[in-house]
Amino acid sequence: LLDAGESISDQDAHLAGHIMQSGRALVVGVNKWDLPDSDQRRWLKVEVERKFHFLSFAKFHFVSALKSQGIGELMRSVDAAYAAAMAKLSTPKITRVMQDAVQRQEPPRKGPIRPKLRYAHQGGQNPPIIVVHGNSLNHVSASYARYLEGVFRKAFKLDGTPLRVEFRTSTNPYEKPYRKGRQVKKTTR
Repeated sequence: LLDAGESISDQDAHLAGHIMQSGRALVVGVNKWDLPDSDQRRWLKVEVERKFHFLSFAKFHFVSALKSQGIGELMRSVDAAYAAAMAKLSTPKITRVMQDAVQRQEPPRKGPIRPKLRYAHQGGQNPPIIVVHGNSLNHVSASYARYLEGVFRKAFKLDGTPLRVEFRTSTNPYEKPYRKGRQVKKTTR
């Protein structure tokens, strides 16, 4: 809860960063919204967007506790953020959403290698974790991971909570050949 009568401090942003790092659901309320005039409100909204740009998943509400304005909507967002953080997602639905996302936009190649996303499942709650399995997933770019996060967030309505997407690559059984329980050294020509 922020105070609209005061400027946003670095400590507020630091605390919000701590909350995000811990993976907790978050709704931000800016109280005393009835005090500033329209120019100050505009400036304060720009300041909130600038200092809290990393909280793109959180909903922001501008409220007045004294006049009971916006409190109901704020509390509905709190309930929705909790529900999103504790959501149980089915493996077939997650996999279908992932496959549709890959069909719309394939992961970019890194040299001759294109990552292959096979299936996905939920790996945890609070925050929701989606684990993607496939081949060469260590070559998935950060921008493509953000793309998938956005697709999952929209498909499953995961507003108000951070979402983590993890990639697990299958091992290649032919990468290190073994003979009778001992590793065979590869020779180069």
